[in-house]
Formats: sequence, structure tokens, C-alpha cells
Amino acid sequence: MNPNSGHFLSQKWAFIGFAIMAFILASFVPLVLAEEQTDTPETGVPAKEAEGGEHPVPASGGFMAPTLEGPWRSRIALNGWAPTGLKITVDTESESGSVTEDLDWLLNHLDYIIPISGEVRKGSFGAYANLLAFKLTGTLDAGPARLDWDDHGFLLDVGLSYQLGRWALGTGARAPSLTVEPFAGARLLYDPVDIDIDLGPVGGSTTVDLSNYVPVIGLRTFWDLTKHWNLRIEGDYGGFGVDDNHETWNLLGLIGYRFRGWGVGWNIQAGYRTLRLMDLRKDDVDLKVDAYGPMVALAIEF
Repeated sequence: MNPNSGHFLSQKWAFIGFAIMAFILASFVPLVLAEEQTDTPETGVPAKEAEGGEHPVPASGGFMAPTLEGPWRSRIALNGWAPTGLKITVDTESESGSVTEDLDWLLNHLDYIIPISGEVRKGSFGAYANLLAFKLTGTLDAGPARLDWDDHGFLLDVGLSYQLGRWALGTGARAPSLTVEPFAGARLLYDPVDIDIDLGPVGGSTTVDLSNYVPVIGLRTFWDLTKHWNLRIEGDYGGFGVDDNHETWNLLGLIGYRFRGWGVGWNIQAGYRTLRLMDLRKDDVDLKVDAYGPMVALAIEF
């Protein structure tokens, strides 16, 4: 069997899972549009009064709408990503192999995890940081490689974004809208795991460090469907051979329900994420790490 066929299948199922999630998200559109129809204030009633007299709908988009006003806006979120598949593939000149673990393995070997993200905006410009700090303890064998985890690490995405524009997808004061926002930044992985790799009878052995720091570019779209319901779909690509990482990419789709409480905006989101963490090529070794699974998020917007 072709050693790359398993990798192809894992990629295939990751994209199939993302496509299924996108279809599920799209199926919510008629429902939320129906809510928008029934939630529209009567003609002649001011928007402020129709919404309880507290928070008029501001002319903003993305995570800003419809709960936020003013030139400065911020968002803090706790992200719960549960990878149902973690695949590590190792290729050398003499041998190839891979291993795929599930969520149960991660839970059994994860000592702690801190998943938090933040964003600050002024006008059309924004800055973001997404942190996933963790400690793994355990050992994995992937063909010629042995991975021995017993260290603290983190995955950090940081960068800047710019809102290209916001377009109404209908008519009326509460018509659905689409916000498009490109971004550029860096994906920083610090993971001091020791990877001992057997290069065969001629090559001997080597040790590969997983840590790498690479640029990424991407695009985010925010679909504000009603006062409450919203979608977030985004993707990015990076690596470009920097720090020996030739490819990293991320696809994310979330459906959210937004409301106000305790003086701030809240957004509860659920969806799916698939991540190519790295395609690391160094010391005659090609090492790929992929993860995919459902995701939930609780965001505070103020």
C-alpha cells in the first residue's frame, strides 16, 4: 500500500468533515432568516424602542455587530477545541510511517490546556492573538520516529487584520450582512518534544525539534444573519519554508448566538476546525502533523 495513501485519506476525511459542517451551518440560514422576519419591529416603531430601549443596532459588522458601539472594540474568548483525530506522519529516505490518535488519547495524556483568544479593533484595523498553552505527557511511535512528550508548550497565532467592507445581503434595518476581513500574522509553535528518528542502516539516527515560527495569511468572513444569529468562516495558509516548515493551514467554521447580559455582549459559538500544524522538512526527514474536530467558543464582546 502506498504510504501516502493514509495521509490522503485523513486529509480527505478532514475536508469532508469541514464540508459537512459548512452544510450544517448553511442549513441554519433559513431558520435564522425566519427569525429575522418575525423579529423585525413594526413600521413606525423606533429601533431603540423596539429592542427594549437600551441598545440600538450600530452600523458595524463581524464580531462587532450588533452589540458593540464606539471606535474601540474588544473581544475575549475561551475556545474549546476537541480534536477527534491527531495524525503524525513521518517520511525518511528509507522508511515511512504514521500514527493517528483520537480524543481519548489526548484527554489521557493532556496535563492541562489554556485556550484563550483576544482581539482589539479601532475602526477597520484590528490586532488578534490566539493562545493554546498545554502540557502533554506520553509517547507515540510513528514509523521510524518516536515522540516523547513531557514538557510545556504553546501554539500562538498573532497578527493584524483589516476590514475590507460590509455588505448588506437584503433590505431593511435588520437585513443580513457580510463582513470580509483579510489578515496577516505569524503562527508560533513552541514544543520541546524530543523526536528520535531512525534513518536506516546507513543514515543512523537524528533528533528533530518541533518548534517553528512561520508567517501566515488568511481571510475571515462574518455573516451577521440576525440580531442574534451569526456565522464565522475563515481560513489561512502559511509556512512557505520558513524555519523548515513548508506548509501550515487552518480552516474554521462556527455558528453563533449573540445576546447581551451584564453590560457586555456574549457570543456562544459551535462548529468545526481542521488544522495542518506543520510540514516540517529538516535533516532528511519530512514530518507532518494534522488535527481536526469539533469546536465551541464562549466570547465576551465589549
